[in-house]
Amino acid sequence: MQLSIVIPCLNEIETIEICINKCLQSIKKMNIEAEVILADNGSTDGSIELAEKLGARVIRIKDKGYGNALRGGIKNAKGKYIIMADSDDSYDFLCIDHFYNKLIDGYDMVQGCRFPVGGGRIEDNAMPLSHKYFGNPFFSFLSKLFFSLPFNDVYCGFRGFDRKKFLELNHFSSGMVFAIENLIKFKVSGARCAEIPVTLYKDGRKKNTSHLNTISDGWTTLRFLMVTCPKWLFFFPAIIFFILSAVSAYDLSNLLNTKVSLLLFERFSSTIVYFLLGFQIFMFGLFSSLIATKLQMQKPKNINIFFKIFKIRYAFLISSFLITLILLDNFFFDIYLLNDHIQKIIYPFIIFFSILLIINSLFVSLITIEDQK
Repeated sequence: MQLSIVIPCLNEIETIEICINKCLQSIKKMNIEAEVILADNGSTDGSIELAEKLGARVIRIKDKGYGNALRGGIKNAKGKYIIMADSDDSYDFLCIDHFYNKLIDGYDMVQGCRFPVGGGRIEDNAMPLSHKYFGNPFFSFLSKLFFSLPFNDVYCGFRGFDRKKFLELNHFSSGMVFAIENLIKFKVSGARCAEIPVTLYKDGRKKNTSHLNTISDGWTTLRFLMVTCPKWLFFFPAIIFFILSAVSAYDLSNLLNTKVSLLLFERFSSTIVYFLLGFQIFMFGLFSSLIATKLQMQKPKNINIFFKIFKIRYAFLISSFLITLILLDNFFFDIYLLNDHIQKIIYPFIIFFSILLIINSLFVSLITIEDQK
């Protein structure tokens, strides 16, 4: 079978008929073997019975959520390609052939764009102003910045993709974040992606309202993007703290031969605090990178390079070396540190950093335990 049209549904009795009929018209026009799947998420208003009567195949998904419904529908689909769109009649299913033609041309992911920047159009009152002018553009911008996505409308629910490729990428999102996870995973995997303009029509429902939760879904999306792109949330801030630590250490070197104890104490404290903050934030970035790699949200290339350079056992060697320096304090520090007050800071710092290094390294080893041979 060439195509499966997957429509997520939760009590869409008002619009499901027109959506399915348009799908059937498109299939007839394209003259291909295809099916219409209703991925139902617990409808009780007769949507299921109506869909079956019209000829759609209904897949009942018990776990609630937009992502759960679509993943269940796609998993049970028979088509080589998947085209999905919402069941509220906000997208024109008569345009399915535009997506299908791109897919058979060799694209793995074909994403719709409702915004003029991508050639799309949004009818009056078809999208809330907060989504139109802030939410969607903001998340599309972040997705481009963090993951280099070639899409101008990451939350457009009208898209098509290769089913086999989809199943290889092990999607996990249960809610609306699925829309962005789907695009990122295809892009990160090296899939060939395209964007085509679509029109967003006013929701065809009169009684029911949208299932979107602006604040909750927006906050979840922001957290998802930040955590799965650790270079912005962790690595860049870590670099800033390391730079501040280096600057403070440079100032400290100019004060070592002075007798200004208080100023020397402050500079030394600042150097240590900046360094420890930079180190721990860097380690958070490393943890996040490992998780993002396991979730197939980023390529393992940089992580693999890091672990080729730095082995976990090095952490124990470094910690042992630093603690040995403390044991040799009379021999070492009396020579190089002219101010006795510094020892009251550097001893706890070395011990604390050594423990921190070991704990973080143990945690990394737990995350990567199944990768170790």
